[in-house]
Amino acid sequence: MTDRGHARRFGVVGAGTVGSGIARLLSDLDATVVVVAPRPGGVRRAADMLSLSYTSDVERGRICAAEAEARLHNIHLTPSYADLDGVECVVESVAEDVRTKQEVLAAIERFVSPDCLITSNTSSIPITRIAAAARRPDRVIGTHYFWPAHRYRLVEIAPSEVTSARALQRTLAMASWQGKVPLLVRDRPGFFTTRVLLVYLNEAIALVSEGASIEAVDGAMRAFGWPMGPFRLMDAVGIEILRGVYDSISEHLGERVESIQRLWPVLDAGHLGYGRSHRDGAKGFYLDPEGRAVDARVYPLIGSSPNGISGPTEVSTRPIWQMINEIGHCLAEGIVSSPEDANLGAVLGLGWPQPQGGPLEYARRVGSDKIVGQLASWARQHGPRFSPSPVLAQLASVDIQSAHR
Repeated sequence: MTDRGHARRFGVVGAGTVGSGIARLLSDLDATVVVVAPRPGGVRRAADMLSLSYTSDVERGRICAAEAEARLHNIHLTPSYADLDGVECVVESVAEDVRTKQEVLAAIERFVSPDCLITSNTSSIPITRIAAAARRPDRVIGTHYFWPAHRYRLVEIAPSEVTSARALQRTLAMASWQGKVPLLVRDRPGFFTTRVLLVYLNEAIALVSEGASIEAVDGAMRAFGWPMGPFRLMDAVGIEILRGVYDSISEHLGERVESIQRLWPVLDAGHLGYGRSHRDGAKGFYLDPEGRAVDARVYPLIGSSPNGISGPTEVSTRPIWQMINEIGHCLAEGIVSSPEDANLGAVLGLGWPQPQGGPLEYARRVGSDKIVGQLASWARQHGPRFSPSPVLAQLASVDIQSAHR
């Protein structure tokens, strides 16, 4: 075991899937972790989740049982915010709802020291909004960890308009200590990875609404190199999570994510996906968590029937090329500062298929002019969501380095 984290003491508020993963990340570094789970039954659920995580790794031979027990001993579960006294940093990781996050932030501030750093693990809500009601908004910053937090290398770091330079430097140092690759992003809805992912999912849903089958779309994306297709991914994450993310991003992205709304009847019919649990009676786009067969009942809920109207070329390119277009919009808006950072975020955060190179390397290989021309054609056919970003037209003259760090 490493001694890098001795005497370091952190807090995590929220003991769901991601919060528990962040607690494990810190515990694995030998830090003491105070996990606040204020909801009834939250402590028990968090204990079960953490125990299962370590037991799974013991069974896979990743760590020995004694080390798993020692790491679990580093984590102190409590329903009380008062136990956060003395921590150097608190990571808030509660539901993706601005009011909930603001209430939790107020509770944290009542018990931590004036020098305590507070980070919000959010994937879509601007930190400026979350910190608006804080007593000390200068010490609040966004840290978007990916699941599972103890394995994913990337963390998006989003300083708000009033985050202090010291808070940013402390956060970057903490990310380095954790072994993370930091991606500094502008404080806008969805930051970089979430907004690019949502546009990709939106296009998959749009294709199905036009007559493509779920199997065809997922199969085309797997053939491109993704480990699973977009509908299987939504099942794995939990379809209901998209509603909160959409609410945070939709005003900013408009028609580029409007097909996501076709999922609301799916959710109302109880097709929540399998992300939260493999409970009896769970339903998603597929009949089972392994994605062996599509549940045909979702087609009328989306407002479609698979008829093959969308051609195979569109099925295999539209989600990918629209994702690349959104990366262009992110570069134009300064969400990320360079094409290299965009490639980095896509490969390490979104799992972009590495054999394809980074997405902007792929765009140069295919031909940015070709992609821009096709986007313009789709814009005339399907609407302005495909309007090409001016940045894409410049890619042919840019030497974009690989993000395979």
